[in-house]
Amino acid sequence: MLIHDRVYGDFEVNEQVLLELINSKPIQRLKKIRQHGAASLVYPEITSITRFEHSVGVMLLLRKLRASLEEQTAGLLHDVSHTAFSHTIDFVFKEGKNPHEFHERFKERVVLNSEIPQILEKNDLDVRRVLDDKLFGLLEKPIPNLCADRLDYFLRDAKTFRIEPGISEKVNFLLQHLVVKDNEIIADSFDTAKQMAELYLKCSKNIWSDIIHIALYRILADAFRIAMDKNLISESDLFLTDDELFEKLKKSNDSEVNEKLKLLSKSFNFKNDRKSYDFIAYPKPRYIDPKFIADRKIGRVSEVDKEFKSKLERFIKEKSDGYYIRVMAK
Repeated sequence: MLIHDRVYGDFEVNEQVLLELINSKPIQRLKKIRQHGAASLVYPEITSITRFEHSVGVMLLLRKLRASLEEQTAGLLHDVSHTAFSHTIDFVFKEGKNPHEFHERFKERVVLNSEIPQILEKNDLDVRRVLDDKLFGLLEKPIPNLCADRLDYFLRDAKTFRIEPGISEKVNFLLQHLVVKDNEIIADSFDTAKQMAELYLKCSKNIWSDIIHIALYRILADAFRIAMDKNLISESDLFLTDDELFEKLKKSNDSEVNEKLKLLSKSFNFKNDRKSYDFIAYPKPRYIDPKFIADRKIGRVSEVDKEFKSKLERFIKEKSDGYYIRVMAK
């Protein structure tokens, strides 16, 4: 199978396990789960990125980094349990230490109740190992480190949103300067790591933590919460596709739900105003502080660049304080 990817280009994938998994129902469902959740309802120009594209992208990046077939498989499956509208649902359920990882609690259930275990077993892969992301250091690492999951959505969004002039060339450059050291992805120089950290921070400010995106996520999440409290939708409905769940929400014809849905429009502005606000929303502070290798020693950007360290600390503090959002008609 020839796969053309907007970030990594053309890849030939012929391993039977990967082909069968790509064509499985749980992975195919991800084609109908938009990466940017609630924001995609208001800004249709960003609907082109799906959880399917991201999942395949993670697999391809791992392939590019010469990861094992087992780790490529884990990368392809890492988001298989994502709920409709991606991280929007995380704003509905906020309990636990990782409030922005609701879908992870259902990963095993989704996989084990599908054809995936049979596909893995037939191809001599252990489903329990493949589902354990902690076994795969290239696929997943905690913030602020680099990993295939974090790198893929970062570079994919930077390129798709055209976050700055010449971004395609910069993405290609950054990809060429990643190395694997002790089963971890790092940059091959301080300069590369610094460029990556600064670009990631720009994406975080302008996309993932942007007040408009966060407000839209919170508003749609409130509509879901109201509908669930009134038994208009169930927890299992969260694993429908975006369009199926949204249609069910609209068909409920509930006045409170409809009031929320009316706000999902370009007709409204959102302002951070602690004195007069309609609701509070807390974004996930997304950032990286990449490791790099220089003179055979491993360093981290913030250890060398104190100005970047201060900038990062201010960003984390600001986003951790949340947005006090005031809704205003244009």
